[in-house]
Amino acid sequence: MAAEAENKRQLKVVPPPAPTSDSVSRALTELHKAVKGGAFYPPGHPCRLETVQHAFEALQPLCAERELFVSVHRQGFTRGEKALEASPMLVHLARECLIRRIRSITFLRELRRQDLGAFIQLLNEEPHKVQGAGGMGCRIEQAGISTIKVNEQEIATLRDRELFGDPVSWESPAGEEPPEVEEIVRRMDLETDDGRYQELGRLLVVRVRQKKLGVAQVKVLERLLAHHTDSERTLLQCEYALFILEHLADGAAELLLDCLVNPDFQEKEGIHRILQALGGKGAYWIIQRVCLVQGLYERKVLAAALVHLGPRALPPLVAMLKDERWWVVRNMVAIIGELKCQECVPALRQALAHEDLRVKREAIRALMKCGGSEAEGVLVKLLEDQDEGVLQQAIICLGLMRSRQAVPHLLRLLEKRDLLLKDLAVKKEVLGALGRIGDRRATAPLLRTLSGWLSFGRREELAVAAASALGTLGDETALPVLRKKAAGGGRLAVACGEAVEGIERLFGGHHE
Repeated sequence: MAAEAENKRQLKVVPPPAPTSDSVSRALTELHKAVKGGAFYPPGHPCRLETVQHAFEALQPLCAERELFVSVHRQGFTRGEKALEASPMLVHLARECLIRRIRSITFLRELRRQDLGAFIQLLNEEPHKVQGAGGMGCRIEQAGISTIKVNEQEIATLRDRELFGDPVSWESPAGEEPPEVEEIVRRMDLETDDGRYQELGRLLVVRVRQKKLGVAQVKVLERLLAHHTDSERTLLQCEYALFILEHLADGAAELLLDCLVNPDFQEKEGIHRILQALGGKGAYWIIQRVCLVQGLYERKVLAAALVHLGPRALPPLVAMLKDERWWVVRNMVAIIGELKCQECVPALRQALAHEDLRVKREAIRALMKCGGSEAEGVLVKLLEDQDEGVLQQAIICLGLMRSRQAVPHLLRLLEKRDLLLKDLAVKKEVLGALGRIGDRRATAPLLRTLSGWLSFGRREELAVAAASALGTLGDETALPVLRKKAAGGGRLAVACGEAVEGIERLFGGHHE
């Protein structure tokens, strides 16, 4: 019990890091470099893509917890009331923004790399063309950018202004008994006046703290979340509901996670929605609990909650890849893989360099789940790895991804000189991968492997695997050789006969 209490105490003392002025300045500097790169390099150039990636990696952690809002001035940028250091790069970036009539930029919590790339491209458009199209706001909408806004009031600042007041400042009138929590929430459900809604919200915070509701507090948080997402309410009420929700949730982290890992608690979807609204803060809570629990069920439930958060969970997950405990890093890598977003690939490339082989293998599986050409490129480089286990796993994953990018590299492995077939296991995995990929560039090398000299022992085993791969690949030009081999006897003839049947089923169908 003492250890459990200590674990829960640890959970409360690890707050998510707040962006510093220096980190914001560095991120905007990377944004300036990406804008310059977009003007210098042609579309699709690796250096251009690299500068966008660096800018994204610098900005995304800063808006994982809440929106990042910066104002634009002639001398550079300000964040809140504090001016950022006016470096030449930031002054130049501010000038590029001002001539396009951008007075402020808001990077939302769901910042996407595609949106950042499109925004950088817009910053390279001629100013007169931007204004002719209706201004930068219109161009952003036309480009389908949803996670970057310009010239809008700062929502994060709005939450903290006197308009919202102190959430615990309510005092009951003399002689009047304050209503119960359920009654307060019911009144908030029906309230249309912004001022009275805020007053009820402050009263709600006081009463919840007095009552110590336990599990019932989850219902209160769900109701506040419903207010936040209610399109019929005013913007002020929606944002104030989220403000109160975050305030109450800060004292309920243990409660939310205890309910989440409790097998008897049936309404886990509600907690998922609450944690999703909390964004990076909720992700940090979950990750800290993941590092503390020992039961398999608890780890699975918490991992599922992180996956439910989506890309918002990525910054704190990536931060945990620097943990000294290999099993913690492996768990984080596995969860990153379940997110299945291509923005995860740089983080997984980092995990491939881990000294523990178990982490490296988990990173390979995660890259396969993420998919995309960038992940394929990372896995293709592993085809030169000296560890046979890593090599075989990379081959299998590339086959399951149907990576045409990997075909030339796999063929080189297949045709690598090996008279004694010491690498038979690797070559068999290569044959299986080539069959699954289905690229006809592999047909001729597979036929050479099938028709090679000597057809017994290890050579016969390799030829059988080649026949099976040809059947999976489904190229009808291989049929004459396969039919000839099938007319013989032994294991190879059986394998060739099965390959002929497989190709004939596909012939004339959708296979290319």
